[in-house]
Amino acid sequence: MSSDPKTLDSPGKQWLILLRTHFRIQMTKLKESFTKARLKSLTMLGFLTFYGIASYLLLNRGFQFVMSLPAAGGLIMDRLIHVVFFCFMMMLIFSSAVTAYISIYRGKDVRWLISLPVSHRIVFLWKCFESALFSTWGLFIIIAPLLMAFANQRDVPWTFYPKSILALIPFLVICASLGSIMLILVGRFMNRRQFAIVASIAAVLIIGTVARTAMTDRKIIRETGLNSALTFQRVLGHTNLATNRVMPSTWLAASIVEWSHPYSTGRNWLMPSLLMSNCLMLPLVLSSLGKGWFYLSWNRTLQSNAASANSRGRNRDNLIELKKFGLFTRILGRPMGAVAKKDLITFIREPAQWAQFTIVFGLLAIYASGLNKLHSQLEEPRELYLVAFLNLAVSALALSTLTTRFVFPQFSLEGQKLWILAMSPIRISGIVMQKFITSTLATGLAVSVILYISSHSLKFDRADTLFFGIAVLCLAIGLNAIAVGLGVLFPNLRESNTAKIVSGFGGTLCLVLSFLYIVIFMITLVFVRSEVFYENIMVENWFKSHRSLTGFAIAAILTFFTTVIPIYFSRKKLKDNGIIGNF
Repeated sequence: MSSDPKTLDSPGKQWLILLRTHFRIQMTKLKESFTKARLKSLTMLGFLTFYGIASYLLLNRGFQFVMSLPAAGGLIMDRLIHVVFFCFMMMLIFSSAVTAYISIYRGKDVRWLISLPVSHRIVFLWKCFESALFSTWGLFIIIAPLLMAFANQRDVPWTFYPKSILALIPFLVICASLGSIMLILVGRFMNRRQFAIVASIAAVLIIGTVARTAMTDRKIIRETGLNSALTFQRVLGHTNLATNRVMPSTWLAASIVEWSHPYSTGRNWLMPSLLMSNCLMLPLVLSSLGKGWFYLSWNRTLQSNAASANSRGRNRDNLIELKKFGLFTRILGRPMGAVAKKDLITFIREPAQWAQFTIVFGLLAIYASGLNKLHSQLEEPRELYLVAFLNLAVSALALSTLTTRFVFPQFSLEGQKLWILAMSPIRISGIVMQKFITSTLATGLAVSVILYISSHSLKFDRADTLFFGIAVLCLAIGLNAIAVGLGVLFPNLRESNTAKIVSGFGGTLCLVLSFLYIVIFMITLVFVRSEVFYENIMVENWFKSHRSLTGFAIAAILTFFTTVIPIYFSRKKLKDNGIIGNF
């Protein structure tokens, strides 16, 4: 089929046909969800409403504290807005590229769309548009309470809100377009090995730059000493990248800050004009690249997959040997070890999977190693343990995000190949335990290393290090159980895109329940160390007190029920549904 057949309608009409078709499909699904699954829909709406209200209250309180700082409150507030939108920009570019990669180069429907009398460029643009929707819809939920809290502190006029929304739309288009452009450039000119090499070099350079900056700051402070003004200036200096005029995030943040000032005349349209002009230009660039390179890059990916399959076939004898003596085989047994090894190999073969995992835990490790700078400045026990508990909360929230993103879709990814496992000498219900054990071992080991680094940086003794280590292991067990159990209770066996699987009701419920579990668990730990927070004192052998033993028992019981209940109901659902297999 030629890429632009003359006998068909214009490319614009082809794209509108795809849009109209998928719009009707989504409307039908939405109507069905409100008629047949009202409880799920109302639960999701309730969670989103609760999140919006809670986020607004917390952000409003935080902005109020920042504005109360003498002299520098307004400056810090403006810089925070720049940093936040810079982080949003990087997140959206990366998320759009990953989602588009899975949807375009891994999606089965692309082969069907290419066989239709539709231009290859239109197929590419449609999948990029679809991926952008999945990547950006959550940003509106996140940014709405942020803008409302920011506007409340600045006492802005009502015109601030429509202007901000109108400026946000081209910002999202720019980020999604940049992510798709990066994807097609990589797919056209790089293979998997070259991409891994470039990504590794970039990671080494970033880590080296961060380490060099940290060492330089430490040397300056040790040799010259810095007063409060110079320290504040250096801290702002590290955020200069977020205010660079080349960044689209700077255009949006500068526009929002400008509109929030009471002395603003509203006549400075430079930044909004930059947003709109690039919003109109980048889709044209993406369309041009899609017309010339999409089919070549897509075909090259198929050839690479076929070559990899042939290579794996030639090395099947080595894989059989690994199954006999592999680590997973020794821990789980030969049948379950083979399934666990299959999951590990699948994870490694997907750059979209291990790249996100590495970035999140890498940033956490860098952050934890930098806590030693705070130790000398924290004079009271209350301040020291507040930092430690916040570090534990950050690690737990990052872990809940990763379990929802990677562990929850694991059962659904088996998809239509589930019958193969059902015919094997493995109980389907046992696969649930296999996925729970392997995911807990992987994520638990990663967060334990991070908590050990942070405890060493804060110079805790053995008892406190063991306390935070066991706490994060309990969190890893509970969060993985929630993700695995809900992944079986709310499966999507027809979808191979993990982003679409997670974006459903089950993924949202998993994230919310994980958050509630973390909050209750953290409150229990604060009760264990209440003498530090309320009396600001350190007690020897604190772990032997009646209050500590009671808190440990509550945390253990909470983790036990959080682990057992999702796993039990997931195994029960597998048996009640009568899925083929020997239960």
